[in-house]
Amino acid sequence: MRTIKPEGWPAARGYSYAVEHDGRVHVAGVMATDPETQEVVSGGFAAQWAKVWHNMAEVLRAAGATPDKVVAIRIYVTDLAAYRDARRELGGGWAETFGDHLPAITLVEVSGLVLPGALLEAEAEASLA
Repeated sequence: MRTIKPEGWPAARGYSYAVEHDGRVHVAGVMATDPETQEVVSGGFAAQWAKVWHNMAEVLRAAGATPDKVVAIRIYVTDLAAYRDARRELGGGWAETFGDHLPAITLVEVSGLVLPGALLEAEAEASLA
């Protein structure tokens, strides 16, 4: 088992950004934060959506994987109505990271996330094969 930390990112506190085991990468919850400051980005749901996928790609690259190797994603949003209202804008943020790749995805609404101002968090599983 190998823990993953993207170069230049601070050490995760109490968890790993990802763990590689038996050719699979398990990515912990990723939020729309600046990796250096750990501050949630501004700009609303679409901006946070794009930043989550950008950050996830960084974690995947650090593990030796790429976004097209992601097999499953779980997305947690704090406001399902905000997600629905922003859907038209979300395609660009997704396409920048994943292109037309569509892994198995689950999206659920939650009452809150650990960082104030975070509107969504996503975790993923990817293959190194």
